[in-house]
Amino acid sequence: MKRIKLFIHEPLINKVIGRELNLLLYGKASLKDAIDEVDKMINSKGSFPVPGYQSLLHMIYNPVEKRFYKQAAISAYDESGQLLNVRDDPKKELSEGITIILIPTGGCISEWEEAIDYKDLLKVK
Repeated sequence: MKRIKLFIHEPLINKVIGRELNLLLYGKASLKDAIDEVDKMINSKGSFPVPGYQSLLHMIYNPVEKRFYKQAAISAYDESGQLLNVRDDPKKELSEGITIILIPTGGCISEWEEAIDYKDLLKVK
């Protein structure tokens, strides 16, 4: 099992599950796996709180192109403080003790992409 710390900066999500999450993930877990785990936590508390989206994954990830949307701000660093690139490969294995900061709708992003239809996300995911 891997210990992952995930900070999510999204007020509507934070009201449901908090801002800082300590996740335990199995095996070769990726950032996409971590997001899937967060979606399970949110679903256990009710429906997804951000209007226009059905899940955090739906909000930040394009499964057809296998990449995060441009407006999703993502940074990560290991226990020594070294920055890690998790954005370029959403399915890349995360290291033990990594800290990830996720801002689903980064405020300083001028280029916005519309999320694909949720039904299409479920088909490709």
